This record gives sequence, C-alpha cells and structure tokens, in this order.
Amino acid sequence: MSDEEHLIAERVVVLDPAGARKVRISQHPAEDFWRVDVEGASSTTVAAGDSFMMNLIESAVSGEQVAWRHLAHWASRPAGRQFR
Repeated sequence: MSDEEHLIAERVVVLDPAGARKVRISQHPAEDFWRVDVEGASSTTVAAGDSFMMNLIESAVSGEQVAWRHLAHWASRPAGRQFR
C-alpha cells in the first residue's frame, strides 16, 4: 500500500487449508483504483469499473463474510500458469 492509498477495511480471514490471512482493502482516490492485499500471498489492484471485483469489495466493506473469503481466495491465487 502506497502513502497515497487509504485503508478502507481490514479483516483476518480463515482459509481452511492455508490457515488465517489478513486481508486489507485500500483505495487510491487520485488514481481511481482499489487494492486487495492478502498478507503472505499477493496483492491485486482493481479499477473502479471492474464490476466483478468491485461487487466483492463493496460486499466485504459492508460486512459480508462470504465476500471476504472470496476476496482472499481470488487475490491469493497464482497469476497465470505455473510450470515445474
């Protein structure tokens, strides 16, 4: 999270096999984006027009536990294919 971003909400989310992770939702008003940061996993930025992620963010901020879990799972998933 940069200095210009504002923390909107934060919650510890229990992910069954992975244990608990802190999820933070922040907003950068000047650049018009939101960030979902999953502690120990990853961070993803969301444009204000991204209806799927913005619906999850708005639901999480309003207190819906299911939305927090979905954000934690979605934001911490690996990006792209992984080859071993």
